[in-house]
Amino acid sequence: MYAIEFEADIKDGVLLIPERYRQLKNSHARVLIMVPEEGASGASELSLDLSDCTVEAFKGSDAVKIQREMRDEW
Repeated sequence: MYAIEFEADIKDGVLLIPERYRQLKNSHARVLIMVPEEGASGASELSLDLSDCTVEAFKGSDAVKIQREMRDEW
């Protein structure tokens, strides 16, 4: 795994990946979001409960099989 860093605006819950990272389309990534305190309106009310989120990218896939295949690439 490697890291990239860029700044972007989140609009309607969507984060657009810059074109220079287009090779990341349709891939899995670990995401860390850092928001400046002065720019986070309602930050005290921000909920990090993601239990109601659904991920369509791997729907119908065997997650264990995908992880094993990824590890085999190492």
